[in-house]
Amino acid sequence: MKSKKNWIKRIAGTLMLPVAMYIIMMVACYAAGKTYFGTLDMWKSLIVDISVSVTCALGIGLQFKCGRFDFSGGAIMLLTAIIAGNISKEMNSNVIVFSIICIGMSIILSLMVSLLYVFGRVPIVITTIGMALIFEAITCLIFNGNGINIVANMKLKIFSAYPMILIPLIGAILVYAFFSYFTITGKQSQLLAGNQQSAVNIGINEKKNVIISYLFSGILFGFATMIYATTDLHRASYTSLGTVGELFTNILPVFIGLLIIGFCGDTIGTIIGAITLGIMSFGLRAVFDAELGSAITIVITGLFIIVINTVSAQGTRVVNYFKEIMVKK
Repeated sequence: MKSKKNWIKRIAGTLMLPVAMYIIMMVACYAAGKTYFGTLDMWKSLIVDISVSVTCALGIGLQFKCGRFDFSGGAIMLLTAIIAGNISKEMNSNVIVFSIICIGMSIILSLMVSLLYVFGRVPIVITTIGMALIFEAITCLIFNGNGINIVANMKLKIFSAYPMILIPLIGAILVYAFFSYFTITGKQSQLLAGNQQSAVNIGINEKKNVIISYLFSGILFGFATMIYATTDLHRASYTSLGTVGELFTNILPVFIGLLIIGFCGDTIGTIIGAITLGIMSFGLRAVFDAELGSAITIVITGLFIIVINTVSAQGTRVVNYFKEIMVKK
């Protein structure tokens, strides 16, 4: 009986945020006359945004759980998308070549970041910012600096449309779960994140941990790029650290996942975070016009993250405070 209650509590805690967000957005949309909210067509449209967010968040979150904040993820995805997209177009839009290049290039670029960090002995923030600048500069030098536009290429676009989008999405989830629960490196990540020096002192090989973790995050960024490359026109980055915006946008599901990690673990938590933010973004864009909706989404997303983090941090203290008042009475 106790086990059953625990499961109910875990399921309720996991689904609380997306269900609450869905109800709020549904009421707002129906009040504005947007009755298509909640339909199958909405979910087919929404799954693209959710899939990009989940796959990218898992790549960033993998390093985050190892105690490393990586600024190079957006640049890796952009450079990979440009190379994979252009080469694939020249090869008659071969989707297999496109997939292999996406994953292969992301792994190579991620490993380059890890090797510079390991052997350069430069702090991770400086390393990843430096590599992001280098990768962005390369996007301006290759293929005449034109970037890539394969939005209308139906052969390559299959990975950003239902149901084929489920392939990179499920692939990324399985890779992240395998790293977290079935590899020694994944299990050691919590120790390195908590106290890096102590973890090294007890025998954990940090260099090996870094290289293996970046190998896995490279695979995740590869899956993310398979979707990301075909969802929009991607221009070469002529603005320094212009790709960091992608990183900060897609790391938000990781923060939400950390709040509900006690109910479902970080893998499912990140997915739930992406679904919650995806529902909110879609609802706001439906209620307001596209440009205003996007601006309001950014503001409300920031406020939402602050509020739920504050509630998470202070929730126990508030509950105990009211318990003390009731006892005194």
